[in-house]
Amino acid sequence: MATLPDGNVDYTDNADANTGNWQPPTNVTATQVGASIGTQNRMAQNAVQNVGPDARPQRPTRVQAQVGENARESETHDWRVSLSVPKQLESSVIFAPFAELQKMIFPFNPTILLGASANYSPIQPTHTNQPFYAYENSQVDQITITGEFIQENERDAKYWIAVLHYLRTMTKMFYGESDPVGNPPMVVRLNGYGKHVLNNIPVVITNFTTDIPTDVDYIECSVNDEINYVPVQSTFTVTVQPQYARRSHSRFSLNDYINGTHIGSPEGFI
Repeated sequence: MATLPDGNVDYTDNADANTGNWQPPTNVTATQVGASIGTQNRMAQNAVQNVGPDARPQRPTRVQAQVGENARESETHDWRVSLSVPKQLESSVIFAPFAELQKMIFPFNPTILLGASANYSPIQPTHTNQPFYAYENSQVDQITITGEFIQENERDAKYWIAVLHYLRTMTKMFYGESDPVGNPPMVVRLNGYGKHVLNNIPVVITNFTTDIPTDVDYIECSVNDEINYVPVQSTFTVTVQPQYARRSHSRFSLNDYINGTHIGSPEGFI
């Protein structure tokens, strides 16, 4: 082994016995010496990188990406933010995109604003510097969900139509010739991010907005043999209000709530 003039390592026997430096073989021409140096340089670089003379490119490792239905099958729990679909909506062709999971899912993680309040009433006795506050009640405030929807094909466009029709339906009562006539808008269940975050909360949808922008493309889709045009990008903002039945509310236990044993109960307290 010797050190070549350019600093690389020569793994052949062309080394000076006294200095250990590389010496060109005496039985070859200058052209052969140059070619030999280039070959030896490549061999030296291969040796440094642990590449042998019979080296072959390594086969690429293939990993199967799980998307769609296969991805859902591999998950033990679907933690996406969703609103349940009442049974009264199942017969409608418009809501066919919800048929598999029986819920309206926000396809991308939405921005959620939620909170709670404790209300106190001030008591102001005469000739005092500060009022006293008497507790009145507590409440869970409205929850605002803002999610983006991206449509890339007709299937996505039909899902957007279903979401729009769902939110319109859930903000209306059973009026006129409806059955059962006189019933208020339906209550649905809000879930997302695990049982300690949004756990089967009964809510009513009080408001929703969406945009139909002018600076994006539109996708054509057919629903009920009618042609519709859906924006490729749109944002839905949905406001919901927790709505607990009086019988369910009477079963609330702060002790259980503190210990987290209320998780999984049908009341969905938050």
